[in-house]
Order: sequence, then structure tokens, then C-alpha cells
Amino acid sequence: MRLHEAIKNISSVAIVGASPIEGKVGNTILGNLIAWGFKGEIFPVNPKYSEIYGIKTYATVSELPRVPDVVVVAVPPSEVANVLKDSAAKGSKLVVLITSEFEGDLSSFSEPVEKGVLRIVGPNSAGISISKFSLHASIEILPEKGNVGVIAQSGAVGGVIISHLSELSSGISFFLSLGNSMDISVEDGLEYALHDSSTESVIAYIEWLKNGKAFLELGSMLRKEGKPLCVIKGGRGESSEKAARSHTGGIATDYSIFQAAVRQIGGYLASDIDEAVEVCEVLRRIGERKFERPIIVTNSGGVGVISLSIMDELGIKVKEPKNLDILPEKFRKRIKLGNPLDLGGDASIEDVLEVLKRKELREEYDIAALIYVPTAAETPERISKAIDDASNSFTLPTIGLFAGAGSREVTKRASRFIPVVSSPSNLARTLYALKYVGLS
Repeated sequence: MRLHEAIKNISSVAIVGASPIEGKVGNTILGNLIAWGFKGEIFPVNPKYSEIYGIKTYATVSELPRVPDVVVVAVPPSEVANVLKDSAAKGSKLVVLITSEFEGDLSSFSEPVEKGVLRIVGPNSAGISISKFSLHASIEILPEKGNVGVIAQSGAVGGVIISHLSELSSGISFFLSLGNSMDISVEDGLEYALHDSSTESVIAYIEWLKNGKAFLELGSMLRKEGKPLCVIKGGRGESSEKAARSHTGGIATDYSIFQAAVRQIGGYLASDIDEAVEVCEVLRRIGERKFERPIIVTNSGGVGVISLSIMDELGIKVKEPKNLDILPEKFRKRIKLGNPLDLGGDASIEDVLEVLKRKELREEYDIAALIYVPTAAETPERISKAIDDASNSFTLPTIGLFAGAGSREVTKRASRFIPVVSSPSNLARTLYALKYVGLS
């Protein structure tokens, strides 16, 4: 049974180990399910209680009045085997094992999987989330709903990815925390993303692969479907590979081989979480084709030069503009044409945006980067409103980078209108991705 078949429709969830006590894992999961607006039936399971939060509570899965589509398990390891047997006998298709601290071989729990009646996420999972069902059966923070699939072999890393997506006014279509992957794997998550119409891109944190061939095939299929895949690899050297093995119990994949595999399928391999999220968001929003001729428009020559230096290291070349008409009239006598095109520190956001609306840009460029450092007189509200008013008139697809005081708030507000990045390095790497990972 495929993962996308197991969770084709979710209308009921059982939480084994549900608790009314704040701080308990079973309490967090129950609270998150309710807070994210799950409209299906919720079945708390705990023999210690008759009800939790006014919801009738059952002693075992076998006593439930109907078959739960998903069973979330947050009980000690010694109790897991019986829960799995009950869940399989009841007819549930998916079990999410939050339970951790397993010792030794996990194969004793695999009988229901081998019989094809049950799929298992975990153990040591942080849970799953599926936006179209308003399902957040997880211990992680409440995400924003959106179109990005998140697959993680670390619940904490998955939570950081979700948090950064929210900072960019974006959200998830699904979140799959794999834990030790005794059954459900990275490859299952990619296959789900391929079949899920609400998923437009995928961010994956990977420490090891269960099936390299399937990874290559599914990654290539995602690319053909126009769904960018951005990957963070845990375990890139001897020390980190050892830590990865200790973390999930898997066999870490050699980094050089993995790097070649991601390149082969047209994915993007990021060095850290922020880079992965920001590059993936740009690819999702404007990466429908390759872009090779960037222009940087800025009011800060220094930040522009830093970005250009990193672009040079990555092999991204820029050419200086030839047409003076790309400048607003008031700048033509005092600004020297260049790339970056530096309008000076006294240029307002409106001045910079005016350049991005010049039709003449199209003659020499196919992508623009807006680098802006707000002046003391400019508020985040003013800057974001100016971008909102101007963005539909931009001549080229545009990426924003905001630095200086208030830049975090400006970035979040502006990200509603244009894709944004948080650093010169990520701007350069995004332009690299658009050139080499673009979809056509």
C-alpha cells in the first residue's frame, strides 16, 4: 500500500497516549489537532481517562466506534507492539509512531507492514501534517497552510523549515517527520508529493536513503511535473556522518555520491536550512524557466558588491547596462550605469522600484534583484505598500533582499508580493539555482 493511498482521505484520528496534562506529548498533539481546525473525528485513547477536553476517551484502539484513518502513538516502547496489532486488526491504514527510545532491532514491529495492511511513520517521529485535511498531528509548531511539501529525517529540522516558511508568508501542503524510517521513507514522501496536487515544491532534510534508485526516479518525475526539489544533506563529512548514524540509526549516504544524485535529477542541494527554504520558494514562485541575465538594482553599493562577489565565486556573470533610459530622469546626470545599479543611499524605495518598471530592462536582462536598505524615514509598512503598488508593473521577475533596521519585518511583508531572500549569499545562490536548476 502506497503512502498516498493510505492517506487519500483522512476523516478520523486516534491519539494513543492522549493526555489532559500540559507538557505531555499526547496533550500537545491533541491540542495541535484542535488548534489547526481538524474537522474529522478525534479519538483520544488512554485507559486512565473517560474524557479529555470534553472528548470521549477510550481505553484501547480496539474499543473505538469506527476505524481511525490515522493512529498517532505516544506511549512507552513496551506498549507499542500491542497498539500496532490493535491498529492493524481494527483496519487502520497508517500509524505515526511518536514514541522514541527504542533499543535494538525494530523488525518485530514490521509484521503488519509486511502483510500490506498498515504503513508506519517513525518511530521517533515528530508527526505528520496535511493541509487539505487541516490535519496537524504533530508536536511541532502550528504551520501556515500553503503549497510546500516538507520531508525531514529530523523533527526539529522540519520545525525550523516550517518556521522559516511562515516568515516568508508561505506554508506547507504536507509535513512528514520520518524519524527512524522503519517503514515510511524519504522516497515514500517524494512519491506522495508527486501525487498531491496541492504540493508545488518540496524541501527535504535527508541523512540517509533507503532506496537510491527510487530517489533518482521520483526526483526526476518531480522535475518533469514542475515541482522543484531542494535538499539539505545531514552528514557531509566523517564527524557529521557519524552523528547522522547516531541520530536516526540509518546508514549515512556518501556525500559525493549524494551530491551527484541530486544534480542528476535537477534538484538543488543547499548548505543550510535558510538557503534551502529561500531558494525553494524562489524556484516555486518564478522558476518556471531558467534565468541567465541578472541585474541588481540597489540603494546600497556595499551590499550589492557583496552579492556580486559571491555570484562571481559561483560563476554567475553580470553585464553592465548600455541604455541610460533604464534610469529615471532625475538620476541620469549623476548615476553611472553599472551592475549592480547603485542609485545611492538617498534613493527612496519608490526610486528603486521605478527602475524595475522600466521596459528597457527587457532588452538586456531576464531577471532582477532588488537590494534595499531602508532609510530612517521609511517604515516597513511604507516599503511593503510601495512594493505592492509597483510589483504588477515590474518588467522582469524580481527577487527582494532587504537589510538593515527593520529588515525582518520588511522581508515578511514584502514576501507577500515578491519572492525574498535574507542574505547576499542566498541571493547569489538563488540566482545560481535559477540559472542551473530552472525547469526549462
